[in-house]
Amino acid sequence: MWKVVEQGDYIPHDNVGRGIPKGRWNENQKQRFILNSKARNALMCALTKEEYTKVHSFRSAKQIWDTLAITYEGSIEVKCNKLSLLVYELFEMEENESIQAMFGRFQTIVNELSFLGRTYDNFDHIEKLLRSLPRKWRPQVMALRAFKDLEKLSLEELVGLLKVLEMELQQDEAKRK
Repeated sequence: MWKVVEQGDYIPHDNVGRGIPKGRWNENQKQRFILNSKARNALMCALTKEEYTKVHSFRSAKQIWDTLAITYEGSIEVKCNKLSLLVYELFEMEENESIQAMFGRFQTIVNELSFLGRTYDNFDHIEKLLRSLPRKWRPQVMALRAFKDLEKLSLEELVGLLKVLEMELQQDEAKRK
C-alpha cells in the first residue's frame, strides 16, 4: 500500500506499455488498483478536520501525501532555509548557561539538522562544542586538546569532562567572592 502513496495509482499495462481496459484486468491487477482507495481511506481517517478539508477532493493517496508533506515539512527551499536558520555554525554557549543546558540546546539543533538530512561526525561535534565555549574556558579547552585524543572521545565523555570543569570553575569563583 505504501508504494501507492509514494508512487501513485497502479494502472495495469500490457507488454507494449498501453493501459489495459478495466474489463480485462485479472484479479491481482484489480486488487493492486484497489490499494489506492485503501491508502486514501487510511490517510483520510488519520487527518484532523482542518487537514481533511484541504485534501478531501483529491482522488489519489499520492496527491494527499504530497500535499501534507509540503504543508508540514515544506518544499526543498523551506528545508534549506530551516537549515540556515538552525545556525549550527554560529552556535555558542551563552554567558551564564550551564554545560547541561548548552548541550541540550546543541542536541536539539543536531537532531533537527539530522531530520533535515544534514549530519556531522562525532569529531565535528566535539570541535564545535569546544569552540562554542566562552573565553574563560580557554585554558581548560587547551588542556583537553593537549591531553585527550579528541578523535576517540565520545560526545558524552566530553560533556562529562566539561561538567567536572564547570564545577571547578564555580568553586574558583565562589572562593574569589
